[in-house]
Amino acid sequence: MLWLTPAFSTTAGTAAGDLLAARLDEFERANPGLTIVVRVKEDGGPGGLLESLAAASQAAPASLPDLASLGAAALHDATLKELIVPLGEMVDAPSLPDWYPFAVEAAQVDGSLIGLPFAADAEAFAYRSDGYPRPPAAWTDILDGPAPVLFPAGDPSAAFTLAQYLSLGGRLHDGDGRPVLDTELLRQVLEFYDSARRSGVLPLSAREYDNTAATWAALRDGRAYAATASFGAFLAEHDPASDSLQPLPTRDGSGTCIADVWSWALVTRDPSRQEQALHLLAWLTEPGFLADWTHALGLLPSSTAALALWPDGPQTATANRLVTVARPRPTTEVLATFGPALRTAVESVLAGDASPEAAAQAAALALQAP
Repeated sequence: MLWLTPAFSTTAGTAAGDLLAARLDEFERANPGLTIVVRVKEDGGPGGLLESLAAASQAAPASLPDLASLGAAALHDATLKELIVPLGEMVDAPSLPDWYPFAVEAAQVDGSLIGLPFAADAEAFAYRSDGYPRPPAAWTDILDGPAPVLFPAGDPSAAFTLAQYLSLGGRLHDGDGRPVLDTELLRQVLEFYDSARRSGVLPLSAREYDNTAATWAALRDGRAYAATASFGAFLAEHDPASDSLQPLPTRDGSGTCIADVWSWALVTRDPSRQEQALHLLAWLTEPGFLADWTHALGLLPSSTAALALWPDGPQTATANRLVTVARPRPTTEVLATFGPALRTAVESVLAGDASPEAAAQAAALALQAP
């Protein structure tokens, strides 16, 4: 049995759904007597996939799937709750550079493989091509460009700000594992925001946006020249004549992006079913199929071999730029630890209530509070 979230459903009547359905049919034909039952579970909530795993493990273990598709946060949560079987040495560990580092990192806990990554979305930067003489890769390009530019400054997890901080080489923990922020590096990020605010490039209304879907909608509606956008949503909704996508701008122009990775998780603990499930894992991550499937999904594949098989075109060119600088979205624990302090710092700078230096120092001190 295979549990999927709606994005990967085989019954959606989409090209991607048809590809997966055909691949599963091929697996059944290659393994006579085997039937794959697919169930679709919501991403989250009481009836979501993770909650269903927890409920079934207690009340009806026989109804549990053999494999399930899980996002990185759910994958880690399922591991902590012992709802899935870490892959460990049961499969050949994805090796670099054959598999993208961001994908492998998202599917590991303490260096041990807990799932097999297959696809990822990426939080990147969309812009109107007519507003910029060249792609706005660096902070200076943003400051010298048209207004307004939007990122979700109201995001409680402050993921965009955390990505900017990490792109500067910022660390999150000291030698004893305690959370820390480098105040000088954070000051530089906040100084960029302050300069953008003072020049009118970054409007105060950025504080009203708490997710990338909202900022991308603002760009589509003509309320911004540039904004954060997910790779998948951009591919599905952009105007090729006017819209472009690239990594998030960074101080040095090298770029970064936040990857949301999905992995296959092994659920069954029956040795004979595990063998079949691991065979199916290999079948579903074969580069030729993974290339066709992720291209149809509008998601980044987890392996270099799969992306190499994408057809030439703008979608592939953009994907190649993103995978080279992608970082997995920080864990739920990291976002919960650093998000409130960083959001407060961003809010105080954009409101003009604190200097970048003072806001950075306050954020660092907030982490030390009991």
